[in-house]
Amino acid sequence: MDGLRLRQVTMRERVWRRVHDRCKCDGGRPVVWTEEGEIGLARLVAGANARLAELCGAGVRRGDRVVCALAAGPAFVELSLAALEAEWTLVPVPPSADTSAMADAVDARAVVTTRDVRVRGAATPPTPDVRFLLATSGTTGAPRRLALSDANLAAVLDSHRDALALNGGVLLSVLPWHHAFGLALELLPALLDGAMVVRDSSGGRDAAEMLSTAERAAARGSAITHLHAVPYTTRLLAADEAGQTFLGGLRGGLVGGAPVDAALAAALARTRLRVGYGQTEASPGVCLGAPGAWRAAALGRPVGCAVRLDPDGVLAFRGPNACLGEWHAGRASPLERLPADRWVRTGDLAVAEDDGTYTFAGRAAESFKLENGRYVAALPIEAAVRARHPQVREAVLSSPDGVSFVLAVSADGHLPAVDAVRPLLGPLAERPLRVVPVAADAWVRTPKGEIDRRFPVGRAS
Repeated sequence: MDGLRLRQVTMRERVWRRVHDRCKCDGGRPVVWTEEGEIGLARLVAGANARLAELCGAGVRRGDRVVCALAAGPAFVELSLAALEAEWTLVPVPPSADTSAMADAVDARAVVTTRDVRVRGAATPPTPDVRFLLATSGTTGAPRRLALSDANLAAVLDSHRDALALNGGVLLSVLPWHHAFGLALELLPALLDGAMVVRDSSGGRDAAEMLSTAERAAARGSAITHLHAVPYTTRLLAADEAGQTFLGGLRGGLVGGAPVDAALAAALARTRLRVGYGQTEASPGVCLGAPGAWRAAALGRPVGCAVRLDPDGVLAFRGPNACLGEWHAGRASPLERLPADRWVRTGDLAVAEDDGTYTFAGRAAESFKLENGRYVAALPIEAAVRARHPQVREAVLSSPDGVSFVLAVSADGHLPAVDAVRPLLGPLAERPLRVVPVAADAWVRTPKGEIDRRFPVGRAS
């Protein structure tokens, strides 16, 4: 009963009030650090109040949708706190996004960028029970925008809070805050538990810059204790001797967004980092691993929700973390509210282990995820291969290790050259690529007759 009561507490009460009250006691305590310096609680609260006065004065009311196109940093925190206090529906997007198109898509009442604040008309009714509208992760070309409620977020904060152990910690922040992982499992827990957020200017893409940022923080008396990251970031650090030392000295943190391979799992087993698994649909928490408990493709054990494997091997979850609904731009009633007690299929194939944990076994759909969390839509690439090489009857693109690509082609067709396929990969063309033949009768197929992407290269041809 207590857990249910806690989950019903709004983010306004849970985070904003806690930050506001803490400010009265220690307003000068640094909370966010960027290259511009340390930002204390008092300044963040003052900035949030200024945002409140500005937008409320312009007519933005409870439940109005506000597009936030700000980089991860103090301004983002201030607007987020203001949104929690006023109970706006915040729609975070990358600073580079087409904000006019996004404002139209979500029928926003206001758009906030680094350059200006634009208030506009909105025909769609307010959505006061939607705290965030977040895009699903990856770049499939058509990300969905999901509605997360106070109850969704509170459920994940409750189930993950003890494991995150951020109280009094210093978090090296590398995740984008416009996605669920960075927002719900990095920024909100840090604000809730008083952790200091040290923002890395490379966004986790440069090991030397991350280590330099950590050194500067330590020199100021704020040694990094936590890191939440995708496998790509930890792989960069693990490849460097100083990075290995840094990872080994952390008190905790999460690695999620994509499965890890055996080599990275071995490196992470020497740390206190733990695997985190989830999706935006889950706000985004489903499973957690124990500190240092790593194996290839580990997902951890369910936390805060029920998990099952459907007959086709797809992992599904059900619980208070399941998103409130989905936003469909252009509809007369764009917010589709979904049943709270539904089972949500993740689209990920998994295996249940004897110890109660789960292991990732591949994607059930025609897209797959790279180690940096990015989805690759395979179907358009495969169609382009067949169009350019008419003799190819079957072509399946996969990334077995999450780093390089394999294009499996029917052996009785024309085998395209690697250089002929590489341009079809677009911005991912620099990754390693192999083209392999598969005999016509060697494709591994699902019971429905579709090629099983868990075994993309088929049996030995």
